[in-house]
Amino acid sequence: MDDYPLHMARRDKIWSKREPWNKIYRDAYEFAIPHRRPGGDGTNKNPVDRLFDMTATTSVMYFAGSLQRDLFPAGQQPFTLQSGALAKQKLGAGASKLDRELEKIAAGMYPFFLTGEWDMAVHEACIDLGVGTGAILPVKGDSQQPVMFVAIPFDEIAIGEDGFRRVNFVSWKQRMERQAIRDAFPNGTFPEDFNAKDKATEEVTIYQDFVKRTGGNQYGWDFRVSIDNHPGFVTSSWSKSQPIAVPRYYRVPGEAYGRGPVLLALPSIKTLNKAQELALKAAAIQMLGIWAYRSGGTFNPDTVRVGPGEFWPMQSTGGILGPDVSRIDPASGRMDVARMVIGNLQADVKQALYDVRIPEYEGTPRSASEIAGRLRQKAETHIGAFGRLTNEIMPVIAPRVAEILYEMGFLDAPLNIDQFLIATAVQSPMAAALNGERLASIATYVEMVGQLAGPDKVPLYVHMDKVLGRIGEGLHIDKSLIPDDDERKAIGDDLAEQQMQAMAAQAVQTAAPNVIEGALAA
Repeated sequence: MDDYPLHMARRDKIWSKREPWNKIYRDAYEFAIPHRRPGGDGTNKNPVDRLFDMTATTSVMYFAGSLQRDLFPAGQQPFTLQSGALAKQKLGAGASKLDRELEKIAAGMYPFFLTGEWDMAVHEACIDLGVGTGAILPVKGDSQQPVMFVAIPFDEIAIGEDGFRRVNFVSWKQRMERQAIRDAFPNGTFPEDFNAKDKATEEVTIYQDFVKRTGGNQYGWDFRVSIDNHPGFVTSSWSKSQPIAVPRYYRVPGEAYGRGPVLLALPSIKTLNKAQELALKAAAIQMLGIWAYRSGGTFNPDTVRVGPGEFWPMQSTGGILGPDVSRIDPASGRMDVARMVIGNLQADVKQALYDVRIPEYEGTPRSASEIAGRLRQKAETHIGAFGRLTNEIMPVIAPRVAEILYEMGFLDAPLNIDQFLIATAVQSPMAAALNGERLASIATYVEMVGQLAGPDKVPLYVHMDKVLGRIGEGLHIDKSLIPDDDERKAIGDDLAEQQMQAMAAQAVQTAAPNVIEGALAA
C-alpha cells in the first residue's frame, strides 16, 4: 500500500497520454466499426445514421476473419512447445528428445483452447487489431472451466512502456455495478458504504492494472484493483508470467499503441462515405426535382401532399406571371463520374483492408494466375505484421495458461517458457507459408547437388536426416508421426534383415535349377 500514490500518478499519466488519440480512434470506429466504438454503452443511439457506404464495415469483418484464419484457425492447435535456441545449442542432437516431451505437454494444454472462448476472443481481438491494438486476457476459472479467455475492448485499456519500449503497464478501466465488483472480488477490501443494498446496481469506475516488477531481483507482474474515490487497492496478486497480451498490428517507433489498416485507410473511408452521400442526394434531386411556387398565392407547400392522384389548389397554371407551381430543372449530374469515383475509393478501401475476395463479373472469369496473385499479395502484406503478432500473442498466452493450469493441478510441474530454453512455436497457415519459402531453398539445394555431383554424392554434401527433420518441423508435422533415433535404428535393422532375407531367397531361387539339373544328371 505504500506505493499506492505512485501507482495512481503513473496510471493517470498513462491515460492522459492516450487522450489525444481518442478522437482518431472514435472516427475509426464510427466509420468502420460503428456498432462497437469508444464511448459506446448507448451514448450514440443511431451509430449508422451518418454512414452511406458499407464497404469499410464489411471489409473490416472480412479482415478480422482472414487474420484469425491466418494466425489461429479454429479447430487447429494454435502453438506447440519446443526447445529454445539456447537449449538447441547446448543439447545438440539431444534437443530432439526434449522437443518430443515438450510437444506432449503442449498437446495436453491444447484441449483448454477448444472451449470456444479462445476462438471468440481471438476474433474480437482481430476486429480491434483492424484499428491497431487488441487485448486478450487469460483468466483463471473453476474446475469446470479452468481457463477463460476475454477480449478487452480497445477503448478500455491504456498501455505504458519502459525505457526500451517494452510493455510494463496495462490499465483496464471499465464501468461495473457494485454487485458485480463484489462478485468478481469476494475477498477484496471495499469502503464501508460500498456494500449498501440500495446501491447494488449503481455503476462505478474500476481499474484493473497489470504492472511489471522492475529493479533488483524482482520479476513477475502485479495485479492491482482500485476504485474511484477509494484510497487503497481493493485487492492485489502476483503472477510469474505476463497476465495480458496486447498485440499491435503496426507500430511506429516511440508510440505505445498500434496502427491498423483502418487508421491507414481512414481518409479514403471518410471520403468514400461523403461521396456516396452526395451521390445519393444528387440522385434524389434528379428523381424528385426542385419545385418553385409563387409566394402569397393559393398554393401552400406546407399543407399539400406530394403523391399520385393528389389535387393541389392554385390560382393559375400559366399566364403572364407564369404558373403558381413549376419544376426547376437542375443541371443533370454526371452520375457516371460519381460511380467511377466511388468505385475507385471502394477498391482502395478493400485493398487497404486486405479484402481480396474475387468480385462477381458477368464477363470473362478471373484467371487462376490473378487469383493466386491476389492471395500472394495478401500474404506478403500480412508478413510485415505477422512477426509482431506472433511475438506479442502466443509467447504471452502460452506461459500464462501453463501457469494457470499448474495452479489448478492440471500440470505436474511449472514451465519456464522463456523463449531461450523452452520456446513457443506458432502453428498457423501463415507460419507454414513462411516456412515453405525457406524449405523451398533447401529442396533447391538438394536438387542442385544431385544434378551437379550426382545422386550417389548427395550424402557427401547433405545431412539428409537433418534436412528431413527440418522439413517436418517447418510443415508442422507432429513429432509422434516422425520416428526418433532409436525407432529409426530399429526400422533400419528391420529393413536390413528384410533385405538379407530377400537376398537369401534370391540365392536359393538362383541355385535351385542347378541343384535340380545335378540331381537329374546323377
